[in-house]
Amino acid sequence: MKNIDVDKLLQDIFNDDVSFDLKSRFDEKIEEYGITKTKALKLLGIDKDVFEDIISGTAKQPNLIHVVKIAEFLEVGVDDFIQMVLKNQNTENITSIDRARKVRFLMKNFDVKTLTKEGFFENIDDVDLLVERVLHYFGYDSIRSFEDELVTPLYSRTKRKFSDKMKDFWVRSAYQTFKLINNPNEYDRERLKDVVVNMKPYSQDVKNGLYTVCRALYNIGVTVIFQNYLTTTHVRGATFIINNKPCIVLTDNLKKYPTIWFTLLHELHHVLFDYDAINTNSYHLSDDEDLFLIEEKANTFARDYFLPKADFDYIKTYIKNAYVVERFAKDKEIHPSLVYSFYTWYQKELYDKNYHAAFKEFYPDYKVAVARLNPIAWKEDSVRVTSEKIKAVFEIN
Repeated sequence: MKNIDVDKLLQDIFNDDVSFDLKSRFDEKIEEYGITKTKALKLLGIDKDVFEDIISGTAKQPNLIHVVKIAEFLEVGVDDFIQMVLKNQNTENITSIDRARKVRFLMKNFDVKTLTKEGFFENIDDVDLLVERVLHYFGYDSIRSFEDELVTPLYSRTKRKFSDKMKDFWVRSAYQTFKLINNPNEYDRERLKDVVVNMKPYSQDVKNGLYTVCRALYNIGVTVIFQNYLTTTHVRGATFIINNKPCIVLTDNLKKYPTIWFTLLHELHHVLFDYDAINTNSYHLSDDEDLFLIEEKANTFARDYFLPKADFDYIKTYIKNAYVVERFAKDKEIHPSLVYSFYTWYQKELYDKNYHAAFKEFYPDYKVAVARLNPIAWKEDSVRVTSEKIKAVFEIN
């Protein structure tokens, strides 16, 4: 006998794919075999009252062995028979089964405790409210539609650690957002090259620079959104290919203005040079250890774009002179915080010196830069509402 797929049974109890009258099927079989009901039940080793309780759905806890024996006698698949038995249960039992299905759905797909800390869930004890919140946020009317309709990309389910569930949730949110935004502009790689070449000066405008660049990218088929960082995911950014168009997600992982610009250039490198590889997998998360080589190339591209080593070698002598750094940054058409940020990186990489806590007073508030992009926060009503806000920002005249 094949293994019983309990997950599938719980998922399918409430659909109408399997439907037949158990009593009628039993009557047909004993007539076919030319035996009485009493003889059949004696051969099966099942008490008459127990049999009636199973068939009618009044058995509070049907004996699994009896259920399997009856299924074999009726020549019905065990999964189908158990599903019918479960369908015939009384209201109280159906409610408890439905709760088990919801608990399975939540535990399998979500780190409820961490998402509650992030503000996504409000009540960690009410299973119905938790499921309702998930379905509403992603825009599905049932658990079945959630599990059936949300196709790849999804984070790997082979090893379900809490961090994997959080990445899965993060990816689902971004994927659904991009689908709903549905950028109408065709992707133009040549025009993207032009945007990249000319976007550096916009880093100097903290309030409007990032917004302006993201709107320009949207007009050439590249959609950029900003999702708040999720605990344990370690995701700085990501590149998706949806409907043959590049989509980029930025986060506030390190909560630093320079990091957001660095991440944007990093992901644009993936769009320009790793499009086919990413398209094969539908998406790529930054800092993916399995793709170290292309990650390092993207990091080098972003670093050299803003502050190549030759520029570091020059400015390191004057780094404590804010006036000189400001003039240097202006000449290089970048915000001064980018100079300090890359100086910090080079010192650690080349000399193993830690300047992590230095120069913070020269870093502007990153929230100002992303405010006009309508960042996706985990207390948002739904992906649909957020997507409409983002789309309106990009398509405003």
